[in-house]
Amino acid sequence: MDEIISRLTDKKTRIIYAIVAALLSLFVIFTFLMLYHLSGRLTEMRNHVATIETKTVDLEKGQTEHHAQLTQLDRKLTAFSNSPAMKAIDTLPQRVNILEKQMESIHVRQKVTTVRTKPVHKKQYYEVKKGDTLYRISRKFGLTVDELQKMNDLDEEDELIMVGERLLVSK
Repeated sequence: MDEIISRLTDKKTRIIYAIVAALLSLFVIFTFLMLYHLSGRLTEMRNHVATIETKTVDLEKGQTEHHAQLTQLDRKLTAFSNSPAMKAIDTLPQRVNILEKQMESIHVRQKVTTVRTKPVHKKQYYEVKKGDTLYRISRKFGLTVDELQKMNDLDEEDELIMVGERLLVSK
């Protein structure tokens, strides 16, 4: 009986060893297949990372160039805003108003000749807009400030006109 038990044990042990060896072989084969598959994915990932790194470097170079250009433009803008030309432009509206007042006070009249194909018999009116002055309106229609004031019954001292006011501008 001992002999039978020893043969069974040997036979069972061999079967178990065979099964374990088969399982280990399957495990090793499966592991190699997984490693092969993962190495292919790893190569793909390396390629993607290399592409991303290249694009990142290009973007950083572009950013550096744009920053340099913006800095240069900012310097130019600062230099221009501090220039005498810009300061002169800033004072232009005040200087124009002073010149207009001087021209009105001198009562300078330039002759304006207009060529008309038909004689105008209608009275012509002009609606005052924002920024208009009696001087500008009179120049536009070939009149003096005095003529414009007389035609519209305006006092010589009171040169105030309102936006939307209609002024007679034809002689």
